[in-house]
Amino acid sequence: MVLRWVWRAYARLVRLLVMAVVGTLLLAFGVLFINYVVLSTPTATAYRNLDPALPACRDGLAQGWTILADLGRDTLRDASVPDDGGWEDSSNDERAAVSKDPAWRTRLRCALQRHVVPSTKAEGKPLDYHLGFLEFQETGEPYALISQNARGSDAAMTSAMLRDRMHDASRPSVPDAQPVITQLDALKQHLSNGSHYVIVFIHGWRHDARIGDGNVADIRLYAAHAARFLRERCPIDPSACAMKVTAIYIGWRGARVDEKGLKADFGEAVGGFLGNLSAGATLFDRKPVSEAIAPAAVSALRTLEGVLAPPLGHRPDDPRAHNRMVIAGHSLGGNMLATGLKDDLVKAVRRHKPGQIMPPVLGNLVLLINPASEATKWTAIQREVWSRTATHADPNTPLAEVQRDTGFFPAVQKPLVVSVTAALAFPAGGLRAGDCAWIGLDLDDDYKEARARIRDRLKSTDTMFDAGVDYDWATHDLFPTFKFDYRPAAGWLGRAAARIERRRPDGESCTRPPPADWLSRIETLPIRALALLARTFPFQDSSREDSHTIGNLDPPRPAAGVLADAQPSASPFGTTHELLGLNASGAERHHPYATLADAPIPCPPTNRWLTRARAAQANQFGLFWDSEALAPADRGVRGQGVPAAEFLHGLQFTGIAPITAANDPFWNVRAFDNALSRHDGYRLSSFICAMNQLVLDDITGVPADMISTMR
Repeated sequence: MVLRWVWRAYARLVRLLVMAVVGTLLLAFGVLFINYVVLSTPTATAYRNLDPALPACRDGLAQGWTILADLGRDTLRDASVPDDGGWEDSSNDERAAVSKDPAWRTRLRCALQRHVVPSTKAEGKPLDYHLGFLEFQETGEPYALISQNARGSDAAMTSAMLRDRMHDASRPSVPDAQPVITQLDALKQHLSNGSHYVIVFIHGWRHDARIGDGNVADIRLYAAHAARFLRERCPIDPSACAMKVTAIYIGWRGARVDEKGLKADFGEAVGGFLGNLSAGATLFDRKPVSEAIAPAAVSALRTLEGVLAPPLGHRPDDPRAHNRMVIAGHSLGGNMLATGLKDDLVKAVRRHKPGQIMPPVLGNLVLLINPASEATKWTAIQREVWSRTATHADPNTPLAEVQRDTGFFPAVQKPLVVSVTAALAFPAGGLRAGDCAWIGLDLDDDYKEARARIRDRLKSTDTMFDAGVDYDWATHDLFPTFKFDYRPAAGWLGRAAARIERRRPDGESCTRPPPADWLSRIETLPIRALALLARTFPFQDSSREDSHTIGNLDPPRPAAGVLADAQPSASPFGTTHELLGLNASGAERHHPYATLADAPIPCPPTNRWLTRARAAQANQFGLFWDSEALAPADRGVRGQGVPAAEFLHGLQFTGIAPITAANDPFWNVRAFDNALSRHDGYRLSSFICAMNQLVLDDITGVPADMISTMR
């Protein structure tokens, strides 16, 4: 009887397990079927490839479009529009323009556009910039421009059309005019004359170049900010007065699921939920595509670099000498840049001559924002620098050699590649047992001031956790999970349990939490059990460099020392700098696009700030420099302000010595959420200003021409 009961129970358990497995497989198959068949976006479609020579585009280039800013101001005056803190800028919406006049659906498809943000003040000045597009197929192939026939329908370019275009564009001084066939050709033609400040933005996961895409709105926001910053520099820098802003949006099929269609059909709430659920499974479906496109995208950017760069031995009055280009890649767009430039950067380090300035590898600056890219693509570069420099003295390495190698890059070296990630834990790596007891000591010793500063930093961290840390969960938690490393996901579950129990996460605070009540402990028991399973799951990927992203790989803290020490890490690879906003978290508000011509956005010139920061720490070979602690200003140099956000060299108050020299041009920055937050929280004016100041201003006192690597 007992055996029969046991057998029935066993059989029932097996059936339940089989049903669970089959149900899971069916659910997975259903999600994949919906993602790849029902909700799939078009495979090979360009959204902004209308020939700029068409009347609708040509008229817009001549006059400039104010429609987005005009409608945006009307939207901002509408009290019924909810304030969402600036995450969705209702004053920068292409869909509103299309709703008002369907003709904008055609105009906004132009491969080259000109936008204007008018001023509402009598003495105000408008902001003016161009916006161009480069779109790539999943194979990396570019798209050709298209024309329109007499009925207004799309028509492929013909030889006759190209001949007419070349005839119209030809001048006696340009007998070898080239045909404008692709979006790249249109941009080359546009950038070939005058002085330009070019901002390139490569979007990432869940985006493309469709009308109404949020990342297209973001590049317009950045371009308008840049135009405003140039206007602010004009009184002290004549070259800024003549410089025009051109924004370039590199589009690809980063959106596998038609989330906009879901929202249109089912509303923001239901459609947004279904879109998030469906898109969550496509991160590593899109990642290989971003890597396949990387060579084509880098090649196109090098072509534009060749147009912008002045020739060798150019005349001082050559307008191309003032051209600047910053290339930003967000999420998988950052992965595209990291993939396409890794070999070039490794080669540049290998060929670098100690003590000389390393020239840019692409444009003037490459900026990775929350890059969804393996840390190995960054540590490969760090290892090359590490292998060429002496970091400590030993019987075979005299101290003089170590001191010499602190100048492997000179003090006037500018950053070449900057990766910025919205980080989670401060201090990096968290607190270990005994740290809080040491921090709480009230002794008049050499560490007294350091302990006070650490306590202030932890108060800010406590406030962050109480309000909810806006870190980049996509690269911190989701990316490693897809790489079969479940430890960050376990940490996320642990933080979720801590919130329910009304305490701060373990290892992140010295504030003693009240004991959790038994009801909360029971409520969080399944979460804590799942976290334990994820943390100890067998056969997961334990290589942090392979499973973690560039900005979420912190060097391990040494076993010895306290937080105020600076002990060398046994694995000196990973994050190198920190970025803090100058305002409390949440205090700085987003400035809507339509208000940028008049909004209070101070972004003063910051000439020489980097060399002054390094000079202030000369007694430590520049280590632990701080952009808020500068040496005295250089005499006779105008515009010596401080950056709009605080840059720190090294991971201060973590017990870890800086893993890079003070002058290293490769910055892997951990950002507080009052500077950069969430996966897409890069819209604060202070962050936009701080990143542009690295290129707009002469931060080291050594102006550098853009170099064409295509020669």
